[in-house]
Amino acid sequence: MSATAVGERERIDWKFMLPLVLGTMMNPLNSTMLATALATICLHFHENVSESALLITPLYMASAIGQPLMGRLADLYDPKTINKCGFIIILLGAFVGIFAQSFSWLIVSRALFGLGTSAAYPSAMALIAHRYGDSKRAIPGNVLGIITVASQVSMVVGPLLGGVLTEVWGWQGIFLINVPWAILALFLSQNISPVKKNIGGSSFRSTLQMIDAMGILLFAVFLVLLLITLTQPVNVWVYSSLSFVSFILFILWERTQAHPFIDIRLLWHKPSLLLVYIRTMGTNYILFLLLYAIPQWVEAVKEMSPAQTGMIMLPMSLMSALSAILIASKIKKIILLNLIGVITLVMATCCLFLLRHEVAIVWIVITTMVSGIAVGVNIIANQSSLSAEAPPDQTGISFGLQRTFGYLGAIVSGTQLKNIFHDGISDTSLHVCGWYAGASCILLAFLYLIRMKKFTVLKK
Repeated sequence: MSATAVGERERIDWKFMLPLVLGTMMNPLNSTMLATALATICLHFHENVSESALLITPLYMASAIGQPLMGRLADLYDPKTINKCGFIIILLGAFVGIFAQSFSWLIVSRALFGLGTSAAYPSAMALIAHRYGDSKRAIPGNVLGIITVASQVSMVVGPLLGGVLTEVWGWQGIFLINVPWAILALFLSQNISPVKKNIGGSSFRSTLQMIDAMGILLFAVFLVLLLITLTQPVNVWVYSSLSFVSFILFILWERTQAHPFIDIRLLWHKPSLLLVYIRTMGTNYILFLLLYAIPQWVEAVKEMSPAQTGMIMLPMSLMSALSAILIASKIKKIILLNLIGVITLVMATCCLFLLRHEVAIVWIVITTMVSGIAVGVNIIANQSSLSAEAPPDQTGISFGLQRTFGYLGAIVSGTQLKNIFHDGISDTSLHVCGWYAGASCILLAFLYLIRMKKFTVLKK
């Protein structure tokens, strides 16, 4: 059995695991804390609420680039060093955000958060794999479970914590919390032994080739042009054409590389894997649309405080964790799990149309609960689908790509909100979000039918 396989449970070494857990929590935590602080930030800087997308997307853009990059650096160099560098970048981003004198500096801070938190997951997995690989043992299942649960817990407490911090310390609170968090993780990481990599004699040029610097640059150009295309109403055809050209150049370049930034050949030879990634992008688009649209609507239309909004969003987070543990994890048939995932997304989308200025709070809570069920079920459904489709010898690459596609869905949803909320937040604009989510549900239903057809063929 390989070191990356899942082994039996064993006693947890918390001196080793705690700094890794703290690190993996920071990306989802900073994602969800922002949801209940956006309205306050826009009010403070006298920005139209539609500009909130400019704070949502930088973290995901930096993460989409940073996850594969940091993973590659963790493979080439000491993953402990990469992990610690991530915490230092997070600290820098926190101080930039706390002392930001303009909205633009907050955008810089969010990008730094995206890059810094991207170091946590791949370096943690590299450290865990090395720890058990040296002794020829499989990674214990409860060790992997802790990493997964840490991310779920972050999503659970994020909206509530963001609301409370904003209420107590103002919008700076969601940046301030990262300072003691990162310092504690840095201090605890001293208990982790370094992992020395045998890359002596590598020149700067060969290092650039191993991390595919040109591939990273082309992918970054594509993301920036895509963001401009989605957010700017002028010269759409120009930017969309440039975005398409940069995407084609990126694909052509990656197909020729021995160490590609994103393994395009893997997707080319296994289209069923690509369908899983498209499904991940579609579900993330809907889920993040719900995550950011509902709290902004609650604060603007229902005139609730950030802390009150955080309490309303808490059922969504709790139901996400509970549905993942009690429902999704119990279902062994992937095809059935995917079907439930699509149904729950449709239900959550339909609930958006029930939300109006005059509705009672209980209906908002029901909507967040249904949305939470959709989140929990679809996270497990996508992970299970990927486990079934990923080549056994390329599991790490496959799961890294899934995160990148997930970030793309979050980027599109963030930019979509900018356009939808351009003229203000109202019942109508919230329902427009519902129509876009409904269109994505139709796509996901179509992908399910394709998967169902493949499943039927395989049974025959």
